[in-house]
Amino acid sequence: MIPSPTPSVIQPRKHQQLAIAEGAVLDVRRAIWVPSEQVLAVADLHLGYAWAQRRRGLLLPVEGVEDTAVRLQELIGDYQPRQLVVLGDIVHQVSQIPMLESLLSDLCRRLARDCELVFCRGNHDQKLETLIAAQSLPVRLVDEWHTGNWRWLHGDHPESVSTLRLESTSSMVAMGHEHPCLRLEDGMASSIKVPCFLVSERLVILPAFSHWAAGSVIGQRPFLGSRAREVSFQSVYACMGHRLLEMPWKAALRANHPAS
Repeated sequence: MIPSPTPSVIQPRKHQQLAIAEGAVLDVRRAIWVPSEQVLAVADLHLGYAWAQRRRGLLLPVEGVEDTAVRLQELIGDYQPRQLVVLGDIVHQVSQIPMLESLLSDLCRRLARDCELVFCRGNHDQKLETLIAAQSLPVRLVDEWHTGNWRWLHGDHPESVSTLRLESTSSMVAMGHEHPCLRLEDGMASSIKVPCFLVSERLVILPAFSHWAAGSVIGQRPFLGSRAREVSFQSVYACMGHRLLEMPWKAALRANHPAS
């Protein structure tokens, strides 16, 4: 196994970045950058969440809240990647909602001007290929993606313990699906939930890129997937505004459950 180097702060442009294992860089804007592969990745866009909820009868606001394409364009402008890889749950629900189709088309056509787009299917993306094909969108849709020593996927498919052990000596895995977040309290009456990265020796779980994803507080309940359940995490990196707050895994769990 290759030991992970001690994280070091990279001189920030506007938002903080931290270097972790295998030369990867975490960006507080909920992205990971691997310069050796020229790959930028995010997870869990959940495009069209508000429209899907309105279709169910929940009258969520839909004006002025969908800034996913703009935020991704900013990241692409900063890193100028060869590929942007989205780690699943690109849409919240595949349905023939004109606004969803418009959001997806606008995002793909904007971003494909500057880099290759790779979408890894997530559990919310069933039949996403029909929307992509209907509009001839410039994106590659895959179950998982491999670049160099990195494996990119959503993380919802069950995997055996033997597979996880084999991967621990062969590659780095980056995934989404879990929507991890950290609950921070001031010791009095205030608390806040913030999205976070989870990092082990060979696995990085990204926070949801979507603002709609409330996040699952780590340690509050078991992880959704077997991959995350079988891993011993080392560090948590909380996205605090423009800064990343690093915490050891056990300290983060204590912060979330101070009474335990």
